[in-house]
Amino acid sequence: MTFVCTIPQGGFRVQGFAASTPRVAIIDIGYDDAEPLNYKVAIGLDALPGGSLELYFNVIEADGETGGEHTFWSGRNTRLIAATEDRAAVLGAVLFGLRDLLQVSTPEGFVWFTYDEAMPRRALLKFDLVRRVVEECGYVVTASRLPRGRRAWEATRPPDAVVDSGEADPDPNSEQR
Repeated sequence: MTFVCTIPQGGFRVQGFAASTPRVAIIDIGYDDAEPLNYKVAIGLDALPGGSLELYFNVIEADGETGGEHTFWSGRNTRLIAATEDRAAVLGAVLFGLRDLLQVSTPEGFVWFTYDEAMPRRALLKFDLVRRVVEECGYVVTASRLPRGRRAWEATRPPDAVVDSGEADPDPNSEQR
């Protein structure tokens, strides 16, 4: 089983779905060259109890043979995307999809959380890139630490927010932010 990333082979297309809430952007990212498996990332906003919104992102493995799906919530479980350049391309797709989702849905506010406990610094840097994109979309972001090493962020849109309409940089290592 080898993951074949389709993002560098001509970009990607964001599919958006919204029926008020939830709202989600889906991006095809690759396939398995030995099994009938396709991979997508989902970036979405869904309602929490009480009415606030939660931002989430995950990798979805769709089995073409059985019709089943498996959702990977933890980056620790996505080792199947082994090549550094493929992981960077997937992160770039998530950031692009996030920007697109926020520009289309324009929620007043939302929260997001780390899935894993005690994440390594390298993983937290990816969440910092998410925070930057959210801020570029006109939100004020506050971060907090939760028990067991988890993290949380809250984004609120000020009344006079201006959205940066530039595209998310597909290279998460770029200094041009």
